[in-house]
Parts: sequence; C-alpha cells; structure tokens
Amino acid sequence: MNNSVELITGLFLVVNTGRVLAYFPQIVSAIQCVNGARSVSCITWSYFSLAHITGAFYSFHVTQDKTMALVFLCNFLICVTLVAIVLWKRIHFIRPT
Repeated sequence: MNNSVELITGLFLVVNTGRVLAYFPQIVSAIQCVNGARSVSCITWSYFSLAHITGAFYSFHVTQDKTMALVFLCNFLICVTLVAIVLWKRIHFIRPT
C-alpha cells in the first residue's frame, strides 16, 4: 500500500472514530432537555443513521474492509440511539407521567 492510501486510511479511522465521541454531547443534551428535545431533528439523524449503515454494508461487502465497516456500524448505532432518546423524550413530553 502506498503512503497516501495509508495516510487517508489513518485519517478516516481517526476522524470517524472521534465522531463517535462527538455524538455524546448531543445525546446528553437530548437527555437533559425538558421540552421533548425539539431542537434535535429526527429526520436528519435518521438520515445520518441510514448513511452510516449503508457505509457499513459497502465497507464490509464491497471493499471488504472490516475495520471501516465497524467504524460505520458504531456511528450508526450511536445515531440510532440518539433518535430513540429524542423520540422517547417527545413521547414523554407530550404525555407526562
């Protein structure tokens, strides 16, 4: 493998692994929100989830890069978690217990 491919691969792994961590402030914000997390777009985050899962499938099946597929899968799981939290908060906000 040449140096530019190794560099790009390394950057992909670092940036996209870091992105998993960058989601956590959004998750904490959604959890702490008292108005149903209205500032979080479920459509946007659902689309991000779809993009990540297709990236995981592509990485695993087309490029056969299991590490890249795992990174996309982790991003997918965190995005889905955020959407689930927001939907739960909105249901709870609409029907408080």
